[in-house]
Amino acid sequence: MKRPINHVLITATNTGSKACRIYSYPALRLSENSQAEAARVGQSQPQAVVTLDRGATAYAGLITASVDRNSQTKVTTSSIGLSLYGPDGGPSEAGRDIAVPGGSLYVEEDNAQVTYWQDNASDALAW
Repeated sequence: MKRPINHVLITATNTGSKACRIYSYPALRLSENSQAEAARVGQSQPQAVVTLDRGATAYAGLITASVDRNSQTKVTTSSIGLSLYGPDGGPSEAGRDIAVPGGSLYVEEDNAQVTYWQDNASDALAW
């Protein structure tokens, strides 16, 4: 599947021994200097919470830049801070820094948006 040029696919795989749910959207800190998490694409909220069977993967799309690249906060980052939400809407665990595949990623922090978790990659990249 070809993805839009300003999109990154974020994946989360259930490596546990039983099914689990993944809530809301990934809370992303896009650079060391980020003061807030990336905005969410509200229209991407699925009708139900994504349930992951053992070994299944959930997907979220990160829109990294505006089409015209008109931004006041352009950064190139080598890692993204990621936290998950729990069923109550609060963080479920301490965040982790995830290395960017390929070494670096151009991001416009003021234009970046993340989708809710989806059960397929196509829906995550449709926004």
